Amino acid sequence: MPNSKAYPYPEIVTGEKWEVVGTVNNSPEGSTDNLNRQMTVPLDRECSECGINHSRMIRRHELGHAKWSPKTMGKLKPGVRAEAVHVLEEVRVNHLLYEKELALSEPSQCLDVIQQKTMKLVYESGIADIILMGLASRWKIPNDDTERKYITARFCDEWIVIAACFNMIRDDNTVTDYRKQQIRYAEKVIHQFYHNITNHGYGLTISYRKVQKYAEPLSAILDMFRDKPEHDEVYKPKPKPQHTAPGMDENSDEGEDSDELNGGSLEQRTRDNLAELLYRSTQGTGRWGEMFTHQPPLSVNLQSRLRNGRSYRPSDFGYSPKYINRYCIDKKIFKQKMTALGGTILIDASGSMSFDGQDILEVMQQLPAVTIAMYNGSGDTGDLRIIAKNGKRVTEKYLDDYSGFGNIVDGPALEWLGTQPARRIWVSDMHVFGAHGHTAGFNLMADVNKLVRKYNIVNLKNIEEVKEHALKLNVV
Repeated sequence: MPNSKAYPYPEIVTGEKWEVVGTVNNSPEGSTDNLNRQMTVPLDRECSECGINHSRMIRRHELGHAKWSPKTMGKLKPGVRAEAVHVLEEVRVNHLLYEKELALSEPSQCLDVIQQKTMKLVYESGIADIILMGLASRWKIPNDDTERKYITARFCDEWIVIAACFNMIRDDNTVTDYRKQQIRYAEKVIHQFYHNITNHGYGLTISYRKVQKYAEPLSAILDMFRDKPEHDEVYKPKPKPQHTAPGMDENSDEGEDSDELNGGSLEQRTRDNLAELLYRSTQGTGRWGEMFTHQPPLSVNLQSRLRNGRSYRPSDFGYSPKYINRYCIDKKIFKQKMTALGGTILIDASGSMSFDGQDILEVMQQLPAVTIAMYNGSGDTGDLRIIAKNGKRVTEKYLDDYSGFGNIVDGPALEWLGTQPARRIWVSDMHVFGAHGHTAGFNLMADVNKLVRKYNIVNLKNIEEVKEHALKLNVV
């Protein structure tokens, strides 16, 4: 009776004695310890579910590690993650097997299991986990198309299933554009690092030094995108039922005005714009500059020009009756102090934006208690300046002297805005730039998106939109 277990023989590959151990219940997680010459692999010959010999591919892969991988991964540089080194070494070994005509021609797991794992990742996990699975599951195999004249290659069935899952989420109408762009970014990173490892000159062998080189930037990306997404980052909100009053036209403008009053349409526009900017971002990464906060003298007093209304209003409850003459009309005889509308407005004061002292006055006439700040920067530092507060503002000369330059600190400025009183308005064209002109990095746009959602920030494109919508946004 033939042996029911299939043992690999790493001794043939290395010329040294090895210990081979079977995995528990033939699980597909193999490993190779080149230092202690111990290999742990599934030893079965056939999958009980689909009949494919998955374990043979795993054993072949581990033999590749015995042949080409170093005894240890070496001392890691600061910030380099072991999992980044490990997954890039997986890519290297799989490609070397392909070049030696020993490609993993069959999947290492049942394809439906791979599909289930991938779908769970794309809907529930952070980008880092998606990148790691994608890199570990992408390798070339010979193309079995007999009609082709020359030998060609294609990607393995595991990657084809994963790529199909990526396409499925892009076609899912219940998923937000933001999540779709996250998946698109993960796919771009997988392509980039796969190409970095497998691309080499004719006649050369891919060395382990290449793995060490690219593990550093990959580790930085994994650190940035470790967090799992929030529910509202993945799924669109369910549409609210439309209730139309008798005699009111469903298409009347009243519904639009109501939505605009509570900020709903503007908040959605902010998120849609962020998703579009994520689409245009690169797979590279940038960093924010260091931000310094300034509180210059607010020497222009606007309080006399802001007192254009009464401080109290009639109410039907209270402790100080003042409007006795209203008793027979509506019984609102008590005086109640009116709440001064305010909030916080953060203005992108880079070269692409413009405003002056008159604009600030017009905004403060609508929102007397508002705090207004602006930010910009150059090189690797930026500044946030509080330019209006408590009915006062800086001089026109100050605005002229400190406007312009670049963005540099969009992220830190939005973090500051999140600590200020609501309602929080960000005035910017949303073309964010990091330190030293590093622009369009996906991590910077993802950081902006996270802050906007976390602090319920509304984006307005210019100071004219502030004048139009600021008062409505502060009415609750």
